[in-house]
Amino acid sequence: MPSRTVHLSENGMRLDRFMRIHFPDVPFGMVSSLTRRGKLTVDDCAAQADQSLKAGQVVSIAHREKQPKAADPSKMRARHEALSDADRSFVQGMLLYEDEDIFIFDKPSGLAVHPGSKITRDLDSLLVRYVSSVVERPVLAHRLDKDTSGVLVAAKRKDIAQALGKAFAGRDVEKEYRAIVSGKPTSDIIDIAIAKKDTPKGGRMVAVDPKAPDALSALTRVSIVATSPAATHVALFPETGRQHQLRVHMALVGHPILGDALYGDPASAPRLMLHAYRLRFKHPSRGWMNIEAPLPQGFEDL
Repeated sequence: MPSRTVHLSENGMRLDRFMRIHFPDVPFGMVSSLTRRGKLTVDDCAAQADQSLKAGQVVSIAHREKQPKAADPSKMRARHEALSDADRSFVQGMLLYEDEDIFIFDKPSGLAVHPGSKITRDLDSLLVRYVSSVVERPVLAHRLDKDTSGVLVAAKRKDIAQALGKAFAGRDVEKEYRAIVSGKPTSDIIDIAIAKKDTPKGGRMVAVDPKAPDALSALTRVSIVATSPAATHVALFPETGRQHQLRVHMALVGHPILGDALYGDPASAPRLMLHAYRLRFKHPSRGWMNIEAPLPQGFEDL
């Protein structure tokens, strides 16, 4: 029974992200299948793919899924070559940086990072078919919501994915997002615990008592970049990495991000006006890197 213990630096990490780091040979879609059938456990209890882990917990796969026979390398290459010229150009157009260890992309709004039931195109699947190597599968080191644009890092090898995954799970990565929000925020720090709850509109992150059993501490720093009578361009610095943290925090203080279909008014902008603008992180072999993704159209119009 393969198992891994959650490291202190991974406290609060989602189970599906933990799986991508420590069990990269388990396909992303299989994680949901394992949880539905009770084959994926946390401290011997049935787990959910989106649950948050705590340091010291033990994640186990009760029964490893039978893996398909190794594919013929020539067929693997054929699958890579099957990527259309348009898709290959699309992936290349997103590249901000590449070396022997990592890719760094400027993901556009509207592109999902992983496959799903209603997803017809996703970066993970494109990347698998884009790479020329047939030895290891590339792994996305972190996630962005489908409608959020900006900097996204992928590892080319398992050891690099593990190193980056731990860095992103902890507080070893500096993140700066840019957003256009309604009104003009007055707080420069938002410290509101959140948790995922079922609501009349479906699962949403909501404010909770910080002492509640399912409470996740969440801290966001806010800095004003530019303002107009109706909206403000802000820089957001998440000190924690909770699901939808920036979106729900801005909504909770009365300044939702424009175009937010979950926590604001989707008609207020043609897209979710949230952009992962800058990442500063330690490359496993090259030292500290500072990467920026240019601001998309509409962010400099205030």
